[in-house]
Amino acid sequence: MGGKMVPTPIAEQLHELVASAIALLEATMAYQPHFDPENDARLFRIAMTDVGQIVVLPHILNTFRDIAPHIQIDVITITNEIADQLQHGEVDLALGFVPDLDGRYVQRNLFEDGFACLVREGHPRVKDALTVRSYQDEEHVIVKTSGTGHLIIEHNLQQQGLYRKVGVQVPNFIGVATVVGSSNLIATLPGRAAQLLARAHGVRVMKLPLDMPSYYVRQSWHERMQHDPAHKWLRNKVAEIFSDR
Repeated sequence: MGGKMVPTPIAEQLHELVASAIALLEATMAYQPHFDPENDARLFRIAMTDVGQIVVLPHILNTFRDIAPHIQIDVITITNEIADQLQHGEVDLALGFVPDLDGRYVQRNLFEDGFACLVREGHPRVKDALTVRSYQDEEHVIVKTSGTGHLIIEHNLQQQGLYRKVGVQVPNFIGVATVVGSSNLIATLPGRAAQLLARAHGVRVMKLPLDMPSYYVRQSWHERMQHDPAHKWLRNKVAEIFSDR
């Protein structure tokens, strides 16, 4: 092709097999028959959505600081590459709403969440509650994410024949409350994140005035890590943290 060398389908398959074999070898070499959380200084690479960094990460850090003071955590943003990253050992655990994983991966529910709206105090038109009409009349902060299931909002609006006026599009949820608090834009985001951001930025949480299914925040990992003692400790502790939240 124009003098350029391109990999054949067989070469691409071999590359995938070799990459998986290398990841398995690295996991085997790193395997420890015993794990001592009080003294071990293992690095865990955890992929999260930006919502996970708001809602999940603080609880994990606060808990691990007391029971595993030497543990290191490297937080990575979840992208469309998360399945490959888990398979190749680049990520140990994914936390968030990650729906598109096949049977090679294990997923466990942490908690259920829904959606809510953020509106600034003193909004000139939105007073005590949003209606379907006002939801469509107002301009929105739209979050464009990849690799997770938050496009569920757009899909469900389309199914109901509804729409949102786009005021501004941003790449993540972290700055949404700041934009809402300094403008007349409104936003739709996961309920737990909405509550935390509202308290931090002085904006109001309002009920979403339309039907929107809830979803489960999960922890996900590759099956080859199922019996690794350190990894098992990690996911068990994460599950414990959110068992009553």
